[in-house]
Amino acid sequence: MKKPPGTEAAFTVTADQEDRRLDRVLRGLYPDVPLSAIMRAIRRGEVRVGGVKSDGAARLVAGDAVTTPWGDEERRVASCKTTGAQKLRTIMRTDSVWFIEKPAGLLSQPDKRGGDSVVTRAWDQLGWSRDDFRPALVGRLDRNVSGVMMLALRAPALRLLWSFMAEGLVRKIYRAVVFGRPDSLGEIDIPLRKDERNNRVTAGCGAESLTRYRTLDYGKDFSLVELELVTGRPHQARVHMSSIGHPIAGDLKYGPSRREYPEPAKDRILLHAYSLGLPEHPDLPRDLAGVTVVSPLPERFKDILRKGL
Repeated sequence: MKKPPGTEAAFTVTADQEDRRLDRVLRGLYPDVPLSAIMRAIRRGEVRVGGVKSDGAARLVAGDAVTTPWGDEERRVASCKTTGAQKLRTIMRTDSVWFIEKPAGLLSQPDKRGGDSVVTRAWDQLGWSRDDFRPALVGRLDRNVSGVMMLALRAPALRLLWSFMAEGLVRKIYRAVVFGRPDSLGEIDIPLRKDERNNRVTAGCGAESLTRYRTLDYGKDFSLVELELVTGRPHQARVHMSSIGHPIAGDLKYGPSRREYPEPAKDRILLHAYSLGLPEHPDLPRDLAGVTVVSPLPERFKDILRKGL
C-alpha cells in the first residue's frame, strides 16, 4: 500500500545487499509488489538512495539509506515452512557455506510458491527470517539425483562461488552405475544442446562439453564409474554416458526401456554427486580454500552393481 508523501518506509543496505542492483533488491524485499510497479516507482523518483533519485540498475553500497513508497505490509519473507519434511543432512558447515546431502526425489528449487525443495527445507531448518538476503544454492541437481550440494549463507560467498563455477574452478565428481563394461579410463568430448521445451539434451551439437571418467568396479551387468564434469551442462553425465553406449541405470530419458532395468533402479537415476572441490584461492576464507567435501556413495548402488539384472 502506497504511503502519503513524507512517510515513506526506509531501509539501510546491508553487506549482503552490497553491489546488487537496486531493482533486484527491491524485488526481493517486496515480493507482493508487481515488478511493473517497482520500475514505475523508480522512474518517478519515488525510490531514492541517499535521498537521490536512482536508476534501477544502480549498484548499492552497504550503509546506503533507501526510501520507498511501500510499507511493512508489502515487505515480508516468503513462506518457507516445510512442516514434517525430513531435515537435510549436514556434511560440513562454515560461517559462509553449508554443504548438505541432497536425497534423491527432492527438487533443488521449489516448483511453486512454498513448495518442498532443498532451499525451502534449508531456510526452514536455519529458521531464516531476514529479508535482505536468503541462502541460495550454488549449482543444482536433478530431482532424482542425490549427493553433495553447497548453499551460500552470505551474498559475497554466493557471488564468489558462482564466479568459480563459471570459470571451471570447482571440481565436480559424480559416481554412477552404468550398463555394460566401459573402458578403464576415458574422455567424452561431445557438444550438447538443450531443448528447453521438452527438457531434453541432444548430443553432437551445441555447447562444448567435456566429461572424464574412470571405471572403479565391474559387476555382472553393470559397472561403477567416477565422472568428472569439466564443463557443467544440463544432463551432461547422463547424455555423455549414453552417447558411448553405457547409459546410467535408472535413466528412463536417455537409457533403454523400463523392461531392461533391475527392479531397484526403477524409481531413481543411479547417479550421485560424490564430491565438490574448491580451489586454493586467496579470496576464500581459510576454512574453505582447497577443501573437498564428500558425500558417501549410497549402499544401494553397490547392491545393484553386485546383483545385476
